[in-house]
Amino acid sequence: MYWNDSRSWSPFEELRGLQREMNRLFDGYDGGTAMSRFPALNVWGNADSAVVTAELPGLETKDLDLSVVNNQLTIKGERKGDKPAEDAVCHRSERDTGKFVRTVRLPFAVENDKVTANYENGVLTVVMPRHEATKPKRIEIKTS
Repeated sequence: MYWNDSRSWSPFEELRGLQREMNRLFDGYDGGTAMSRFPALNVWGNADSAVVTAELPGLETKDLDLSVVNNQLTIKGERKGDKPAEDAVCHRSERDTGKFVRTVRLPFAVENDKVTANYENGVLTVVMPRHEATKPKRIEIKTS
């Protein structure tokens, strides 16, 4: 049960708690861990291709693995932590480290063998050409 600041039961807090749980179940986001939403992604498509950009600052391409299977792009990798001096005392640690996986469903089937990826200034750009069979076709209407 959720209680508000005056220590009485709040149906709105109950609904917000339910919403957080649903988000966590369906989106993999638990509201508290950045790594569950890392890297941040943008996905868009047009008549010719789908494009995904991902913010991956400080990573090297050797630490990344990309795959496209069944109309899903998966980005795997590992963010390595800073190595402070032996006698250093940590006062704040907000940058998560460790392995991550993000999978995004693509808006349409793509040509897996024609996917290209570019990594520049901490941004990964993946361009996936749309499969011919899924491209919109203009149909000519004949008159009698």
